[in-house]
Amino acid sequence: MTFINNCILTLDIDWAPDFVIDYVAQILIENQVKATWFVTHQSDAIERLRENNELFELGIHPNMLSGSTHGKTEDDVLAYIKKIVPEAISMRTHGLYQSSNFLVKAATEYDVLIDVSLFLPRATHLQPHKLKWHGSLLWRVPYFWEDDSEMFEDNSIWNLSDVRLNTDGLKVFDFHPIHIALNTESFERYDSLKRILPLKFWDKTFIEGHANKGSGPKNLFLDLVYELSGKGKKIKELINEREQI
Repeated sequence: MTFINNCILTLDIDWAPDFVIDYVAQILIENQVKATWFVTHQSDAIERLRENNELFELGIHPNMLSGSTHGKTEDDVLAYIKKIVPEAISMRTHGLYQSSNFLVKAATEYDVLIDVSLFLPRATHLQPHKLKWHGSLLWRVPYFWEDDSEMFEDNSIWNLSDVRLNTDGLKVFDFHPIHIALNTESFERYDSLKRILPLKFWDKTFIEGHANKGSGPKNLFLDLVYELSGKGKKIKELINEREQI
C-alpha cells in the first residue's frame, strides 16, 4: 500500500464549541475526506456530523477521569456517552484511560467493537489486532501521532513532508478541532488562553485573535486532507476490511 493509503484521520472533540467543530467538518466535507470523530457531548454540531454519515463515523470519547461530567463510575460514564452516540462501535477514552476489565466491560456490555486508545508515538509497522479476554472480542487499533503530544516534542512534526512520517505500517492521526482552529504549537498557548477565558466562551474572534500564525497542527491537518481528497477511511472501515463486523 502507498503511504497515504495507510493514513486515517481521527478527531477527539473534547468539548469544542460548535463553530469549531463545523469549521473542521467543512474542510473535510469540501475535500470529501472520511474521518472518525470521538464524541464527548451532545450538540447541534454533533447532529450535523451525524448527517454526513457517508464521510463521518461517530465514536465515543468517555471521560473516566476525576471530576468527569460523564459520571462517577465506569458504568455511569459508558451509559452516558452511549446515550449520546448509541450507534458507536468505536471508542477512544479521554486521557487514554484503560484496563483489561474496563475494555471487557465496554466490549461486552456497551457494544464497543473497536478501541483506539493505544498511543504509540511515531511507531512503525503498526497494525490492528484482536484482544480476546473472558469471552469478549475487541479490535484494538493503535495510533501513532497526536497533536497535543507533538507539542511537547523538541522537534515537532507539523508537515506531511517530514521524513519521519515516511515509515511502514498503519498511520492513525489524532487531531483536536480546537487545536486545528487555534493551530496550537505549544500547550502553554492553549492553557494560557483558558486562564484568560474558559473554553465554553471562546468565539471566532477570540480564536482568530490568538491563533498561532506559524507552523502547527493545522498545517499537517490540511496537508493530510489535501492528500486524502476524495478518499480516506473510517476506523470501522479499516476493521471491516479484515473482518466483517
